Amino acid sequence: MNTAPALTAPALTAPARPGTSAAVPAPAGPRPANTLTLNGRSAPANTPAATGPAGPAAPGGTSDTVTTPAPAYAGTAAGTGQGPLFAAYTSLDDYTRAVARGRGPLPVFTGPRTDLLDGIALAEDVYSGLRTPEPCDTGVLAGGPLPAALNALIRPLARQWVSSPDDLPATGSVLLVGEYAHLRADAVQHVLDAAHATGRPLSLLTGRDLHSLSWTAAKQYARVVPHAPVGVLSELDTAAPAPQADVWLGADDVHRLDVQQIALGRVWRRVLFHGNGKDDQLNLGRFTLCGASPAAPAPGMPGPRCAYGLGCTKPQDKLIPARGIRTAELVLANCFSGALAGHAMYDPKYLILLDALDGPAQTVIATLTACDGQRPENLAWLTAAGAAGSAALAMNHRLQDINPYPAFVQTGLQSSALDPARPHSPADTSTDTGTRTATAAGRAREASPDAPADTAGGGSETGSEPGTAAPHPPLHRLGARLSGLLDSGLLGPDYPLRPRLRALADTVLRDAVRTVARSAPDAGPALAAIAAETRSLDLALAHRFAKHHDDPALAFPTYFGERSTAGTPRALDTPCACGRPLRSYRRQGRVPAIADTVQTVCARCGDVANAHTGAVALHVKAPAEAAAGSTLHVVVEAVAPRDGTLNLGIVLPLYLDARVGPVLRRVDAVAGRRAHAEFTLDLAPQATPQAYYFCPFAVQDLGMSVSRVHFTVLPRR
Repeated sequence: MNTAPALTAPALTAPARPGTSAAVPAPAGPRPANTLTLNGRSAPANTPAATGPAGPAAPGGTSDTVTTPAPAYAGTAAGTGQGPLFAAYTSLDDYTRAVARGRGPLPVFTGPRTDLLDGIALAEDVYSGLRTPEPCDTGVLAGGPLPAALNALIRPLARQWVSSPDDLPATGSVLLVGEYAHLRADAVQHVLDAAHATGRPLSLLTGRDLHSLSWTAAKQYARVVPHAPVGVLSELDTAAPAPQADVWLGADDVHRLDVQQIALGRVWRRVLFHGNGKDDQLNLGRFTLCGASPAAPAPGMPGPRCAYGLGCTKPQDKLIPARGIRTAELVLANCFSGALAGHAMYDPKYLILLDALDGPAQTVIATLTACDGQRPENLAWLTAAGAAGSAALAMNHRLQDINPYPAFVQTGLQSSALDPARPHSPADTSTDTGTRTATAAGRAREASPDAPADTAGGGSETGSEPGTAAPHPPLHRLGARLSGLLDSGLLGPDYPLRPRLRALADTVLRDAVRTVARSAPDAGPALAAIAAETRSLDLALAHRFAKHHDDPALAFPTYFGERSTAGTPRALDTPCACGRPLRSYRRQGRVPAIADTVQTVCARCGDVANAHTGAVALHVKAPAEAAAGSTLHVVVEAVAPRDGTLNLGIVLPLYLDARVGPVLRRVDAVAGRRAHAEFTLDLAPQATPQAYYFCPFAVQDLGMSVSRVHFTVLPRR
């Protein structure tokens, strides 16, 4: 699939070769951009040898429940700091003997993966000794048996083991174990959904291959150094720093400070990165937390633009390798940062979760799908010490009023940064980096947001208002939509259509009086005049959407969603374009000016549809991929809630070099029946190969429906 040589992943340092012990020493002055120093250390490694055969069956290898024996390293005294904490082994036989000894440095089976030596070396800065991690109640292995030695390190991480996710007990915390390719979303999504619905803690233990899994397992037994700071680095949070964070970078700070130096230049106890992004990256102002790994690419898998030798959207010297963050606990708070196998858009080589797991972090919290996490979730993470062993559980609980599905997932057990014996570090009062540091003095703790209402606003996609097939728009629904456009703050005072929208709102309010609405001779002409102006405004809005991808009215899903409470999701009969199940839920405005909306989500594709309650339902068909220079054919079928004219079009992201034809289609619809329209996306020959989306939309009675359809542009053939 790749037609050009890929650029190299962001460098840490040259990895220490097996048989060596010295790493590149730290320079005296500032580090070169995007390069990590290892402070004179490297991971000890033995002489390369042939990999041995797999050992006996791993946890869950039988149908019977297996009770875990005592942990192999449970009785080991804490490290003294005089020697290395981890030891890398390229030979399975040597690794097996090291595990059997049950003492000395924690063994890691790196095999031929010399790139893991960088993460192991950095981990020597993060951890100062050993710990006995609190195990999950029940573990289950996905995929084939593990080598016996790795099995011996993993078994103590759960109190009992079962052979299949279907055998999990109804209560207790869960540990899902397996290489990334074996933890396929289609096989384990029901476990994630069930745990989320019942509030059960769930953790993954995974890595991009057997060697990364061995590294993730070994890190569970390490104890973080004392007095390291807790940090939050957010591109999106504009509020004051929270007192629970020692280092806080808000939206203004991220755009003016050297985020790379701050992120890589210290050891963290816990650190959260928050910004926009997807599978492979998390944006932080001028910088990007990058998931590109030195690991070999998977044949035939698509990748971001750097996979085709086209560089990154950010300068190479502004990339921050996720595997270079020296921390015990790392949060990647952006959309799709932890998409499971089968759900990720890109080759695992570029998945930011897997790159982070190759680094020092023993616990990584990432997102399975689209996520609207903001300040409330960041604060929930900061105070998650008592969250039943899962900071992700606390974040999902706080998030469920806007995303009522499992968004965050935790890889690794509760980090040693949250172990009960760990004292909180003193607030970082250094000023050399220019970071704002949060102190308790003078700042009140932010009050908890409203508790989510599990059933608030639950209802059908199209609503149940009587008369929706009538020749005129129902006044109550039209008035609510006008209020949402005019009085919610969604549209600014200079929005071009505001005067016409205000005039229509005044007319609706005037003619809603019963002396008009209940008087047959007067109601007919009044409703006809309202309907005519509504149709005209529908067309004007649709023209704006077709010409202005950033029209503020198109931001209604996020703007209204952040001011709403999500109802209980329900399964839909129709699948997503990717073939997976869809769930839909109503978002009820917390105040009258916030219009109720409906969001439809897919575990793989995220939110694939957003609409005003009672608006047009869209069904879209399009190929999943197309080559640069070719044409993508799109079929849009729309089901209207009442007879009338529909305005249909497609909005493209600014960074997609393509044109839509035609710009707009107007179709006459019959209530409840599918109206058909076709469009073409002409991709420019120079369109960059990567994953994209396009957004079909419909407007009727000022109700907006917007879908999101993912597809991949391949190199030009």
